[in-house]
Amino acid sequence: MLLKDSKLKIALFLSVIIAVGLGTFIGVYFVAINNQGDHNKVAPEDFGNIVLIKPSFPETVLDEEAGISIYTDIGQPLDLSVASAEYKTIEELTSDYVIGSLSLPNLPETEDIHCFVHKDGWIVVYYLKAEPVSKVIDWNWYSAGSLTKTKLNIGLEKMYLALGVTPPSTNFYHFQFPHANKWMIIIEALDESGTDTFNLQIPTEFTFYERSWSHYADGRSRFYLDDIQISYLIGNPVTAYDELTPAQLIPDEFHTISLQVLGYSPYLGRVAIVLLYLEP
Repeated sequence: MLLKDSKLKIALFLSVIIAVGLGTFIGVYFVAINNQGDHNKVAPEDFGNIVLIKPSFPETVLDEEAGISIYTDIGQPLDLSVASAEYKTIEELTSDYVIGSLSLPNLPETEDIHCFVHKDGWIVVYYLKAEPVSKVIDWNWYSAGSLTKTKLNIGLEKMYLALGVTPPSTNFYHFQFPHANKWMIIIEALDESGTDTFNLQIPTEFTFYERSWSHYADGRSRFYLDDIQISYLIGNPVTAYDELTPAQLIPDEFHTISLQVLGYSPYLGRVAIVLLYLEP
Protein backbone atom coordinates (compact mmCIF):
# COMPACT_ATOMS: atom_id res chain seq x y z
CA MET A 1 0.00 0.00 0.00
CA LEU A 2 1.35 3.41 -0.95
CA LEU A 3 0.00 6.57 0.65
CA LYS A 4 1.26 10.12 0.79
CA ASP A 5 4.22 10.79 3.07
CA SER A 6 3.79 12.52 6.44
CA LYS A 7 6.06 13.87 9.16
CA LEU A 8 5.07 10.81 11.18
CA LYS A 9 4.40 7.44 9.53
CA ILE A 10 2.69 4.69 11.54
CA ALA A 11 2.28 1.19 10.11
CA LEU A 12 0.93 -2.16 11.17
CA PHE A 13 2.61 -4.89 9.11
CA LEU A 14 2.69 -3.26 5.66
CA SER A 15 -0.35 -1.01 5.97
CA VAL A 16 0.62 2.64 6.38
CA ILE A 17 -1.72 5.06 8.13
CA ILE A 18 -1.13 8.80 7.94
CA ALA A 19 -1.57 10.36 11.39
CA VAL A 20 -3.92 13.37 11.42
CA GLY A 21 -4.12 16.23 13.88
CA LEU A 22 -6.80 15.76 16.55
CA GLY A 23 -7.80 17.43 19.78
CA THR A 24 -8.54 15.66 23.05
CA PHE A 25 -7.20 12.17 23.65
CA ILE A 26 -9.78 9.66 24.88
CA GLY A 27 -9.91 5.88 25.21
CA VAL A 28 -7.05 3.49 24.58
CA TYR A 29 -4.68 4.81 21.94
CA PHE A 30 -1.12 4.81 20.73
CA VAL A 31 -0.41 8.54 20.94
CA ALA A 32 2.23 10.41 18.98
CA ILE A 33 3.13 14.09 18.90
CA ASN A 34 5.52 15.22 16.19
CA ASN A 35 8.22 17.82 16.55
CA GLN A 36 6.01 20.60 15.19
CA GLY A 37 3.56 20.22 18.06
CA ASP A 38 0.78 18.48 16.14
CA HIS A 39 -1.21 16.02 18.22
CA ASN A 40 -1.88 12.70 16.54
CA LYS A 41 -3.88 9.84 17.93
CA VAL A 42 -4.07 6.48 16.22
CA ALA A 43 -6.46 3.82 17.48
CA PRO A 44 -5.17 0.27 16.93
CA GLU A 45 -8.50 -0.72 15.39
CA ASP A 46 -7.92 1.85 12.65
CA PHE A 47 -5.30 -0.46 11.18
CA GLY A 48 -7.92 -2.91 9.91
CA ASN A 49 -7.76 -5.43 12.77
CA ILE A 50 -4.72 -7.18 11.26
CA VAL A 51 -3.62 -9.94 13.63
CA LEU A 52 -0.99 -12.55 14.28
CA ILE A 53 -2.52 -16.01 13.73
CA LYS A 54 -1.15 -19.34 14.92
CA PRO A 55 -0.68 -21.89 12.10
CA SER A 56 -2.75 -25.06 12.33
CA PHE A 57 -0.07 -27.63 11.57
CA PRO A 58 1.14 -29.92 14.41
CA GLU A 59 3.99 -28.89 16.71
CA THR A 60 7.36 -28.92 14.99
CA VAL A 61 10.95 -27.91 15.57
CA LEU A 62 9.77 -24.36 14.80
CA ASP A 63 8.22 -24.11 18.27
CA GLU A 64 11.73 -24.39 19.69
CA GLU A 65 13.76 -22.21 17.31
CA ALA A 66 11.56 -19.79 15.37
CA GLY A 67 10.63 -16.21 16.21
CA ILE A 68 8.70 -13.84 13.96
CA SER A 69 7.41 -15.57 10.83
CA ILE A 70 5.22 -15.43 7.76
CA TYR A 71 3.51 -18.60 6.56
CA THR A 72 1.12 -20.01 3.99
CA ASP A 73 -0.62 -23.27 3.20
CA ILE A 74 -0.42 -23.86 -0.54
CA GLY A 75 -3.10 -26.54 -0.29
CA GLN A 76 -1.25 -29.07 -2.43
CA PRO A 77 1.76 -31.40 -2.03
CA LEU A 78 5.18 -29.81 -2.43
CA ASP A 79 8.33 -31.38 -3.84
CA LEU A 80 11.00 -31.21 -1.13
CA SER A 81 13.77 -31.83 -3.64
CA VAL A 82 12.79 -28.67 -5.53
CA ALA A 83 12.69 -26.70 -2.30
CA SER A 84 16.07 -28.09 -1.26
CA ALA A 85 17.65 -26.88 -4.49
CA GLU A 86 16.67 -23.30 -3.64
CA TYR A 87 18.37 -23.22 -0.24
CA LYS A 88 21.74 -21.62 0.33
CA THR A 89 22.27 -24.11 3.17
CA ILE A 90 20.13 -27.09 4.21
CA GLU A 91 19.78 -27.24 8.00
CA GLU A 92 17.47 -30.23 8.41
CA LEU A 93 15.96 -32.71 5.97
CA THR A 94 13.39 -35.38 6.81
CA SER A 95 10.87 -37.34 4.78
CA ASP A 96 8.20 -34.79 5.75
CA TYR A 97 9.94 -31.41 5.66
CA VAL A 98 13.11 -29.50 4.92
CA ILE A 99 14.56 -26.45 6.68
CA GLY A 100 17.26 -24.26 5.22
CA SER A 101 18.54 -20.72 4.85
CA LEU A 102 17.80 -18.36 1.98
CA SER A 103 19.87 -15.39 0.90
CA LEU A 104 18.00 -12.15 0.24
CA PRO A 105 18.72 -9.77 -2.66
CA ASN A 106 20.93 -6.75 -1.95
CA LEU A 107 21.49 -7.82 1.67
CA PRO A 108 24.54 -9.30 3.46
CA GLU A 109 24.77 -12.88 4.70
CA THR A 110 23.86 -11.76 8.22
CA GLU A 111 20.31 -11.10 6.94
CA ASP A 112 19.78 -14.62 5.53
CA ILE A 113 16.37 -15.96 6.47
CA HIS A 114 15.20 -19.44 7.47
CA CYS A 115 12.56 -21.37 5.57
CA PHE A 116 10.51 -24.46 6.47
CA VAL A 117 8.79 -26.38 3.68
CA HIS A 118 6.47 -29.32 4.45
CA LYS A 119 5.49 -31.88 1.85
CA ASP A 120 1.79 -31.29 2.61
CA GLY A 121 1.95 -27.68 1.41
CA TRP A 122 3.14 -25.51 4.30
CA ILE A 123 5.82 -22.85 3.79
CA VAL A 124 7.08 -20.89 6.81
CA VAL A 125 9.72 -18.16 6.53
CA TYR A 126 11.18 -16.88 9.80
CA TYR A 127 13.99 -15.43 11.85
CA LEU A 128 15.31 -17.21 14.93
CA LYS A 129 13.80 -16.58 18.36
CA ALA A 130 16.86 -14.67 19.60
CA GLU A 131 16.57 -12.11 16.81
CA PRO A 132 14.46 -8.96 17.27
CA VAL A 133 11.26 -8.53 15.29
CA SER A 134 12.73 -5.31 13.83
CA LYS A 135 15.17 -7.40 11.82
CA VAL A 136 12.36 -8.01 9.32
CA ILE A 137 12.56 -4.41 8.05
CA ASP A 138 14.23 -4.17 4.65
CA TRP A 139 14.92 -0.48 4.07
CA ASN A 140 15.44 -1.18 0.37
CA TRP A 141 11.62 -1.44 0.26
CA TYR A 142 10.89 1.86 1.99
CA SER A 143 10.02 4.75 -0.30
CA ALA A 144 7.83 7.85 -0.18
CA GLY A 145 6.32 7.04 3.18
CA SER A 146 5.60 3.37 2.50
CA LEU A 147 7.22 0.10 3.56
CA THR A 148 5.97 -2.27 0.86
CA LYS A 149 7.77 -5.51 1.80
CA THR A 150 9.61 -7.07 4.72
CA LYS A 151 12.40 -9.63 4.55
CA LEU A 152 9.80 -12.24 5.47
CA ASN A 153 7.73 -11.42 2.38
CA ILE A 154 10.80 -11.48 0.16
CA GLY A 155 11.94 -14.88 1.47
CA LEU A 156 8.47 -16.35 1.02
CA GLU A 157 8.27 -15.04 -2.53
CA LYS A 158 11.64 -16.55 -3.34
CA MET A 159 10.54 -20.01 -2.19
CA TYR A 160 7.10 -20.12 -3.76
CA LEU A 161 8.48 -18.91 -7.09
CA ALA A 162 11.08 -21.69 -6.96
CA LEU A 163 8.29 -24.21 -6.28
CA GLY A 164 6.10 -22.78 -9.02
CA VAL A 165 3.15 -22.13 -6.71
CA THR A 166 1.09 -19.15 -5.57
CA PRO A 167 0.01 -18.77 -1.92
CA PRO A 168 -3.75 -18.32 -1.52
CA SER A 169 -3.13 -16.20 1.60
CA THR A 170 -0.41 -15.44 4.14
CA ASN A 171 -0.33 -14.81 7.89
CA PHE A 172 2.22 -13.64 10.45
CA TYR A 173 2.99 -15.35 13.76
CA HIS A 174 5.63 -15.24 16.51
CA PHE A 175 6.41 -18.77 17.72
CA GLN A 176 7.77 -17.64 21.10
CA PHE A 177 4.85 -15.34 21.93
CA PRO A 178 1.71 -17.28 20.96
CA HIS A 179 -0.56 -14.82 22.80
CA ALA A 180 0.65 -11.82 20.79
CA ASN A 181 -2.06 -10.89 18.31
CA LYS A 182 -0.70 -7.73 16.66
CA TRP A 183 2.47 -5.91 15.79
CA MET A 184 3.15 -2.33 14.78
CA ILE A 185 5.93 -0.55 12.90
CA ILE A 186 6.37 3.21 13.53
CA ILE A 187 8.69 4.89 11.05
CA GLU A 188 10.44 8.28 10.96
CA ALA A 189 12.48 9.31 7.92
CA LEU A 190 14.79 12.19 6.98
CA ASP A 191 16.12 12.91 3.49
CA GLU A 192 18.15 15.96 4.45
CA SER A 193 20.59 17.10 7.08
CA GLY A 194 18.87 17.95 10.37
CA THR A 195 16.83 16.43 13.21
CA ASP A 196 13.27 15.12 13.36
CA THR A 197 11.55 14.22 16.63
CA PHE A 198 8.28 12.72 17.78
CA ASN A 199 6.89 11.63 21.13
CA LEU A 200 5.33 8.20 21.59
CA GLN A 201 3.07 6.89 24.34
CA ILE A 202 1.95 3.23 24.50
CA PRO A 203 -1.05 2.08 26.58
CA THR A 204 -0.88 0.05 29.78
CA GLU A 205 -4.02 -1.82 28.70
CA PHE A 206 -1.99 -3.82 26.18
CA THR A 207 0.59 -6.52 26.98
CA PHE A 208 3.87 -5.82 25.18
CA TYR A 209 6.07 -8.84 24.47
CA GLU A 210 8.82 -7.05 22.56
CA ARG A 211 9.95 -3.51 21.85
CA SER A 212 12.64 -3.24 19.20
CA TRP A 213 14.15 -0.81 16.70
CA SER A 214 15.79 -0.60 13.29
CA HIS A 215 18.08 2.26 12.23
CA TYR A 216 19.26 2.97 8.68
CA ALA A 217 21.75 5.48 7.30
CA ASP A 218 23.12 6.34 3.91
CA GLY A 219 25.72 8.77 5.14
CA ARG A 220 25.76 9.59 8.87
CA SER A 221 22.85 9.32 11.29
CA ARG A 222 22.10 9.14 15.00
CA PHE A 223 19.03 7.71 16.75
CA TYR A 224 18.09 8.87 20.25
CA LEU A 225 15.43 7.69 22.70
CA ASP A 226 14.70 10.15 25.51
CA ASP A 227 17.96 12.01 24.76
CA ILE A 228 20.02 8.82 25.08
CA GLN A 229 21.90 7.77 21.96
CA ILE A 230 20.77 4.30 20.90
CA SER A 231 22.59 4.05 17.57
CA TYR A 232 25.18 5.99 15.57
CA LEU A 233 25.74 4.86 11.97
CA ILE A 234 28.23 5.80 9.28
CA GLY A 235 27.97 4.01 5.94
CA ASN A 236 26.69 3.88 2.38
CA PRO A 237 24.33 2.38 3.38
CA VAL A 238 24.27 0.63 6.78
CA THR A 239 21.57 -0.78 9.07
CA ALA A 240 21.46 -1.73 12.77
CA TYR A 241 18.69 -3.23 14.90
CA ASP A 242 18.16 -4.48 18.45
CA GLU A 243 15.61 -4.75 21.26
CA LEU A 244 14.58 -2.09 23.75
CA THR A 245 14.04 -2.97 27.39
CA PRO A 246 10.64 -2.37 29.04
CA ALA A 247 12.32 0.35 31.11
CA GLN A 248 13.28 2.22 27.94
CA LEU A 249 9.70 2.35 26.63
CA ILE A 250 7.39 2.43 29.65
CA PRO A 251 3.62 2.44 28.99
CA ASP A 252 1.56 5.58 29.69
CA GLU A 253 4.64 7.81 29.55
CA PHE A 254 5.68 9.99 26.64
CA HIS A 255 9.01 8.97 25.12
CA THR A 256 10.94 11.13 22.66
CA ILE A 257 12.35 9.48 19.54
CA SER A 258 14.85 11.61 17.63
CA LEU A 259 16.43 10.94 14.24
CA GLN A 260 19.44 13.02 13.25
CA VAL A 261 21.09 13.15 9.83
CA LEU A 262 24.53 14.72 9.83
CA GLY A 263 26.07 17.03 7.30
CA TYR A 264 27.28 15.32 4.22
CA SER A 265 25.56 13.86 1.19
CA PRO A 266 23.54 11.64 0.60
CA TYR A 267 21.72 12.73 3.78
CA LEU A 268 19.44 9.75 4.37
CA GLY A 269 18.26 8.48 7.75
CA ARG A 270 15.46 6.13 8.84
CA VAL A 271 14.37 4.78 12.21
CA ALA A 272 11.58 2.36 13.14
CA ILE A 273 10.12 1.37 16.49
CA VAL A 274 8.52 -2.10 16.34
CA LEU A 275 6.00 -3.26 18.95
CA LEU A 276 4.77 -6.84 19.42
CA TYR A 277 1.75 -7.00 21.69
CA LEU A 278 -1.56 -8.45 22.84
CA GLU A 279 -4.53 -6.17 22.31
CA PRO A 280 -7.29 -7.33 24.70
